[in-house]
Amino acid sequence: MTTQAWMSLGACAGLLALTILALVRVGKSPLALPLAVISITLSTWNFADFALANSGGAGWRLIATAATMMSAPSALHFILSFVGERRRLSGVMYAAYAIFGGLTAVSLAGLGSARVAATVTSRGFTWVLVGLSVPLLLGGFWLLLRHLRREPRAIERTRAGLLLTGLALLVTLLGTDLAAELGRDVPRLGNLGTILGLPAIAVVALRLRLFGRELNNIHAGFALLLSIIGVLAYLAVFRAFAERHGALVVGTVAITLALLAITRRGVSAVVAQREQLTRMATLGRFSAQMAHDLKNPIAALKGAAQYLQEEHARGQPWDDKGEFLDLLLEQVERLDRVVSTYQRLGRVEPLLQPVDMNQLATSVLSLQGFTGRPGVELRRELAPGELRCPGDWDLLANAVENLVRNALEAMPDGGTLILRTKRDKRSVVLAVEDSGEGMNARTRERAFDDFYTTKATGSGLGLAFVKRVVEAHGGQVTLTSHEGRGTTVTLLLPISGPGLER
Repeated sequence: MTTQAWMSLGACAGLLALTILALVRVGKSPLALPLAVISITLSTWNFADFALANSGGAGWRLIATAATMMSAPSALHFILSFVGERRRLSGVMYAAYAIFGGLTAVSLAGLGSARVAATVTSRGFTWVLVGLSVPLLLGGFWLLLRHLRREPRAIERTRAGLLLTGLALLVTLLGTDLAAELGRDVPRLGNLGTILGLPAIAVVALRLRLFGRELNNIHAGFALLLSIIGVLAYLAVFRAFAERHGALVVGTVAITLALLAITRRGVSAVVAQREQLTRMATLGRFSAQMAHDLKNPIAALKGAAQYLQEEHARGQPWDDKGEFLDLLLEQVERLDRVVSTYQRLGRVEPLLQPVDMNQLATSVLSLQGFTGRPGVELRRELAPGELRCPGDWDLLANAVENLVRNALEAMPDGGTLILRTKRDKRSVVLAVEDSGEGMNARTRERAFDDFYTTKATGSGLGLAFVKRVVEAHGGQVTLTSHEGRGTTVTLLLPISGPGLER
């Protein structure tokens, strides 16, 4: 075989290995699925290119064209997931999949129609492909470059830089094959692009926690072994049925499905174990969330009781300590309200009454003095006067306490927590801002998902609960955050509504 043929097979094996590693993490990382799709696409293109060079069969040209077309939307999908813009630009992503998916179906239809095949292999069709792909990929690379420039963390810049390099090599060198199809006198370097781009992506996936955890060498070795077996099986089918394209396609599909079945079998034990633990984990997370919600009033009770105990031990009278007794009673009542709140947690049904958000913010923040947070400066920047809106005091206080607690936990070495309120034309605005660790783009996008957490002991219910509470009041919640720069969560609650006398 020629050097190019060996490069095609080597790239095919590497991409299959990366596919297997990504499939193991599908459902656990938003990057796993798009990376698996783009790896399968490029692996198919490499094998089709090998088969075309060694058999000359026209059908392989159609398969290679189809794979080339699907590489553009899958690359965009991967980039959007990496920079945390997948949800915001989901319409663009799905439109790209629909358009390129339709063109791919046309290409595959050429396997049964000489007329369609002639259209797909024409220069006009190739120009359509180039015209649709270039702006899509340029937009994706611009988002990746912007992400690289904005991120302050060195590890995230390294991830982004390696991915930008790897994807740029893949796309640029694959473009030489399209240029050759258009009659340009350039060498075909698509195989070299996958060989050079693959290591950069593999390093990020294996060593820089692209999937949220570091994959070890055992995972990589198992995936590489399966991919080599798959390539050898592809070669065996190719040798046996090179001139019989129908049997070749059937054999190729059968091997692909077998590889996927083996992969699924290999991880089924782990998946089953995780599913078995999910029920207990769910209960544990709800318990953890309730423990968090009870922590503040218990801390306030403890602080006030300890103070009164010390005063009593010194023989001091309690005549001027009535506010501490009031605080004790208030917190006992608050604990009772927390339990009642959890009884309607799943429904989040607010009991609307006029609520002064300035008073609520002051009440929540005043309790933090008893929780012992050294090194954290607590600041209030409240709008003047009353700031009333219809709301459920208990649910809203619980939500704001969640935000304050998250902010404090994000500043283990100290910092500044600011609680702001203001009024705009239609809403009361309450914002909790911290100067803590911040979030990367992928964490920001999933921050409000149920049970999603980056903390070893976190419940993953805090921000999801906040969102449900605010939306149950007819409002909106937004989050802005950057690694190393802190996080701001803003609640917008409508001024008008039932329960508020105008």
